[in-house]
Amino acid sequence: MAGIAAGLGAGIGGGGPSRETRERRPPIVQGPRLLAAILGTPLGAMLLLLGLEAAAGAAILDAAGRAGPALLAALGNLVAGLRFGLTLLPGREPLISRYSRFDAAGMPDADGRYTRRLTRLWALLLGGFALAFLAAALGLGSAAPLARLQPLACLGLFLGEHALRRRCFPGLGPVSPLGTLRAIWRCHRQVRHAP
Repeated sequence: MAGIAAGLGAGIGGGGPSRETRERRPPIVQGPRLLAAILGTPLGAMLLLLGLEAAAGAAILDAAGRAGPALLAALGNLVAGLRFGLTLLPGREPLISRYSRFDAAGMPDADGRYTRRLTRLWALLLGGFALAFLAAALGLGSAAPLARLQPLACLGLFLGEHALRRRCFPGLGPVSPLGTLRAIWRCHRQVRHAP
């Protein structure tokens, strides 16, 4: 009962909470310190990046008018295509080779030729969609058919590659789309938390 009264503070007995109660309370972080505390976490950084991305997307949509959605799709595909393509530069590990190191099925081939080609194929596919959406943004076609085609093409490549990998490399462990998604997650988790 005394703890409750002490926690209520000035309402009972005046003078605020007891020294003992003040020492047990965690410090309250307010205003700019709260924002800094949140942004200092991986979740906070991700939320900030998503907010900035949404703001940039809204600005592009507003500035570009009717061409905005196609322009936004072109930029998104360009960034994703570059994510794959830049890993093909000399001295760098192809993105899909890196993901394969985290896959329970293992690397398809020791020399990495298969994963290098697959990384190149993804870079070309996404780069091609970036160019097609840019053409649509410039009025050289419609973005609507591209918006319907792209998810089908990407899903087809993703699923088709798994069937091809099982056929070309029968000695691998179980190859599945879910296993690949797990490998991608493990790879990014490991990189993000590296010391």
